[in-house]
Amino acid sequence: MYLQRYFLYEIGLTAIIKQKLSLESVIDTDVIKPIIAELFDSSTRQKDDQIDWQKVAVGIAATRSFSLITGGPGTGKTTTVAKLLALLFAIQLTRNKTLKVQLVAPTGKAAARLTESIIAAKNTLPEQYNAGLNLQTSTIHRLLGSQPGRAEFKYNANNLLHLDALIVDEASMVDLPLMYKLMSAIPLHTKVILLGDHNQLSSVETGSVLSDICHAALMGKLNPEYSPQTARLIEDICDQDVPSRNQLKPIPEITDCLVKLQKSHRFSSQSGIGLLAKQVITGEADSVQSILADVNQESLIWHQNGSPQVFAQQYASQLNRYFSAVSQSNLEDSFNYLFEQQILCAYKTGEWGVENINYLITRELDRQGYISIEEKDFIGRPIMLSKNDNNLGLFNGDVGIVMPDPSNKQLKKAWFKTAEGGYKGVLLSRLPEHSPVFAMTIHKSQGSEFNQVYLCLPDASFYPLAKGLSRELFYTGLTRAREKFVLYSSADSLQSCIKNVCSRSSGLAQRLSL
Repeated sequence: MYLQRYFLYEIGLTAIIKQKLSLESVIDTDVIKPIIAELFDSSTRQKDDQIDWQKVAVGIAATRSFSLITGGPGTGKTTTVAKLLALLFAIQLTRNKTLKVQLVAPTGKAAARLTESIIAAKNTLPEQYNAGLNLQTSTIHRLLGSQPGRAEFKYNANNLLHLDALIVDEASMVDLPLMYKLMSAIPLHTKVILLGDHNQLSSVETGSVLSDICHAALMGKLNPEYSPQTARLIEDICDQDVPSRNQLKPIPEITDCLVKLQKSHRFSSQSGIGLLAKQVITGEADSVQSILADVNQESLIWHQNGSPQVFAQQYASQLNRYFSAVSQSNLEDSFNYLFEQQILCAYKTGEWGVENINYLITRELDRQGYISIEEKDFIGRPIMLSKNDNNLGLFNGDVGIVMPDPSNKQLKKAWFKTAEGGYKGVLLSRLPEHSPVFAMTIHKSQGSEFNQVYLCLPDASFYPLAKGLSRELFYTGLTRAREKFVLYSSADSLQSCIKNVCSRSSGLAQRLSL
C-alpha cells in the first residue's frame, strides 16, 4: 500500500516509457556502422572474442528512443556515453542538422563529476569526433527550473523542454516523483539514456526506479537476452553476437533497451575487491566472509573487533603526508593525498557514525600535534558542503580544504577542485552549510572513488541502526575502493548487510514487464 500520488507517478512513468518503446527509429545502417567501427578501433577490442558491451551499448542507445546502460564501477559508462554522443553528433552532421543534448545528474556533485569524466573521455576519441562534446552538465532540478516555494517546475508536461537527447547519470539516485516529472517535461521524440549501477543504493526518497526497470528487463537473469530482431541489428551495426531468446518465448520490450556493462577496468572479477563485489551482489554471505577472512587477499582487510578510538589514532597517524602538503600550501598534493583514502560510515550517528569518527580523528590530530582543536577552521580541515550555492558554483557533496590564500597567508579560504582541473578559493564566511569530512556516509560517497576505503558498520545488536544495513549499502561502500578495502565490522553486522535486500513497495517492474 502506498499514497495515491506515488501510484499516479508510477502509472504515469510507465505510460511514458511504454510510449517511447513503441516509437520506430530510423536506422541508417550504412551511416552508423562505419562510425561505430571508427570509434571502437582495433586498440579497444575485447580479447578472447568476448562481447564488447560498450560497443553494444552505443548501438542500442543510438537506435532506441529509450535505453539504459548499467554497470559496476570502472566498467566505462562515461566512456561509452562519450562515444555515443560522438556517434549522435556525427549522424546529425550527415543530415545537416544540429543536435540539442543535455546531460543531467541528480546532485551538483554528480553533475560536476560527469563534466570531469566527459572531458577526460573526450581525449580518448578520434579528433574528428571531438567537436560536439563541449557539453556542460546540470542538475535535474536546475534543468527543470526549480522555483523557490513552489512544488511545480517551470518545465513540465504543459511547457516542454526542447531537447533531442537527454542523458541522466547516477540514475539510481533519482526518486520516482523526480523521474516522472523529468520524463513528463520532454517531447516524446527526445532520446533518453539512463546511466547507473542498479546494484547501488537507491534514492533517499520514494522509489527505486533504475533498479525496477532493470529487474523488469532482466526477468530474473543476470544478463539480458535480446529478441532475435535486436540481436540481428546489433550483429549488423556492431559486429557483436549477443545472447538472444527463442522466438517462441516473448520478452518485454524493455529488455531490448538494456545493456549491462560487465568488464571492469578498475579491477578484475578475480581480484579481491572484484571477487567480493560479485559475491555481495548474489547474496552469498558465507562466501563474502571467507573472502574477507582470506589472508592471501592483500586488497582486503577485515577487523572484527575494532575500537573507534584505536582506529582514529591509527588513521590520524597516516595523515602526515597530507598535512605536509597542506603546510607547503600545495593544493594538488593536498587533494591527491586527501582522496587517497576515505572513511565511509553507514550512518551519521552512533559509535561508528560520521560525527563520532570525525570528532575522534580531530581530537587525535590535536594530540599528535598536527592541529589545535581549539581552532575550528584549522589549516588542512577537510569539509563537505551540505547545501548548494549556485552563485558560487558549489554544490551539496563538494569537498574542499581550508588553506591560506597564496596572496595573503593570513586569510583562510576553502579550496575546491574545478571541473577543468584547477582550483577556486572561497572565503569561509561565504560558504554554505558544511561539516568536517575525514569520514562521510556511504550515501554521500556515491559517484566517488578512492584508492583505499575504510568501511565502518555499527554493531548489529544496536537495533535502531543495524536494521538499516543492507546489501546495497555494503556494495556501494565496497565499490568506492580502487585498490584496497578495509572493513571494521562484526560478523553479525556483515551478515545483516548481505542478507538484507533493500525492498520498496513498487509495481513499476511488473507494469513494464506486461
